[in-house]
Amino acid sequence: MSRAGVTGGVLPWKVKPGSRRTLIWLLAGLGVLVLGWLVWRSLGAGGRRDETWTRIQRQGVLRVGMDASYPPFELVDDARGFHGFDVDLARELGARWGVEVQFVNVHFDGLYDALYADKFDIILSALPYDRTMTRDVRYSQSYFNAGQVLLTRTGDAAINAFGDLRGGRVAVELGAEAHQLARQLARDRGMDVEVVPVREPEEVLALLEQGEVDAILCDKVTALTYVGQGMPVRFAGADLTSDPYVIAVRPDAPILLEQINQALQEWQESGFLEQRALYWFQEDK
Repeated sequence: MSRAGVTGGVLPWKVKPGSRRTLIWLLAGLGVLVLGWLVWRSLGAGGRRDETWTRIQRQGVLRVGMDASYPPFELVDDARGFHGFDVDLARELGARWGVEVQFVNVHFDGLYDALYADKFDIILSALPYDRTMTRDVRYSQSYFNAGQVLLTRTGDAAINAFGDLRGGRVAVELGAEAHQLARQLARDRGMDVEVVPVREPEEVLALLEQGEVDAILCDKVTALTYVGQGMPVRFAGADLTSDPYVIAVRPDAPILLEQINQALQEWQESGFLEQRALYWFQEDK
């Protein structure tokens, strides 16, 4: 039987003119949805565009900007090789993503401008978080806290927090952040604590070693240097302030930032960050 013979010669699938227009609009709408889905896939998760991440994957190269003059975080040896805590982290990112790492050595004051000029993809250089820059760059979560800490002698089990210094003495470097913090903590808590300011960091440590003070207050970089040199000191409680070091990317690199944060979170949980920091602060590494 021919299709013309069905239902008196009227094709059963023939669409009325009005219905045909509706069908055309439905098909057009479906096409727009499909096109939008393809665009979404091409831009990455959540429809975000990240040309930096795409280029890193395509070329197989991660460009890292740093001022390699701040050991033990970053330094350059006589053969122009890069070493340090931040260098280790950069290389771990490269290994994680299966890409080569290229280091670009720039003076610290020029790091942000060089990032904007696309000289490199990330800043990884003991970079302090700067809330005034959050519209210009995107920061990772912290991978190191350089804030103020309290140290006491290794064998002194009585001091485990600043509050344990009532009636005691704490040494600080004159005019440093630790000096102001010690006075503020003592005043705010109504504590009878003698703050002993001296001019040189070596004098601060000497007073503690000689038993002239009960503790010293300093930044964590200095504290880890003392510990790494084998000095008979220990951390007395948690960090007193927060001064986070972070990684910076351009604002148009959300996927790259997400990948960095995933790595930092895993390294924090596994203890890798602490292990590498302690390694680089050891004097005899």
